[in-house]
Amino acid sequence: MSGFWIAFTAIGVMVAIILSQWFFLARFRRRHKLSVERMMLLEEERKYMESVLDKSRDGAANELLRHRASLISRLLAAEISGDSAENDSVMEEIGAMVGERDEFMRQNRILYERWQPLMIAHLRDCGLTDEEIEVCCLYAMGLNGKTIQQYTQDGRHYQNVGLIRKKLGLGEHDKNIDGYIKSLIK
Repeated sequence: MSGFWIAFTAIGVMVAIILSQWFFLARFRRRHKLSVERMMLLEEERKYMESVLDKSRDGAANELLRHRASLISRLLAAEISGDSAENDSVMEEIGAMVGERDEFMRQNRILYERWQPLMIAHLRDCGLTDEEIEVCCLYAMGLNGKTIQQYTQDGRHYQNVGLIRKKLGLGEHDKNIDGYIKSLIK
């Protein structure tokens, strides 16, 4: 059973990173062409995610993972075929998904609850709220504080992160929060 969680966690992190990279890349370079190596990596991720889907028993997380795997598949197909209309359609769907900040962050937390149960348990044990855990999940995706602040449009982001750091027992000169969160990923 622990092998399943490790695989599920790895997939989740990779999917989150891949989708976040695609979103920001598309935002600045709509017509960017993927290299063959990048397409192969995405295809490997999609296949791996589908294999984990067969083993998952959580319906909500399973559906979220299935949807994100579908987006990757469609993006790959559009790139291979040169179908810029489909590529634009997928990027628009990703933009809409990420644009619904509160829902996206909630869904991300649900996925991390399945992928990284030990990380989430640790954050809960430290007294973090669901909203604070959602911010930590953005760090786990590989985003930095400036990007998270821009995405959440939270003028108090750095003060809130200070409160999270305090709950986690991190001092002023300890490891930065993104490094700390990434170190919790098993």
